[in-house]
Amino acid sequence: MEAVEVTSLKDRVVISIDKSLVSKEYLLNLLDRLQLENLLKKADFDKKVLDISEEIKSNWWKENKDRFLNG
Repeated sequence: MEAVEVTSLKDRVVISIDKSLVSKEYLLNLLDRLQLENLLKKADFDKKVLDISEEIKSNWWKENKDRFLNG
């Protein structure tokens, strides 16, 4: 068996991963992220959400950068 094996079936994709490659915790986190990305895609946010997120990040960085840059 190869380290990662992908099989395409009629209605699904089956992925087999050698247990020695990744921990169960890592794999569960990866699956959580995939599920979150799928939900976000379904939410169909418009560009305003991205603009607001950039503004929030920018403001946060302005308020907190000294803590990180000055030790």
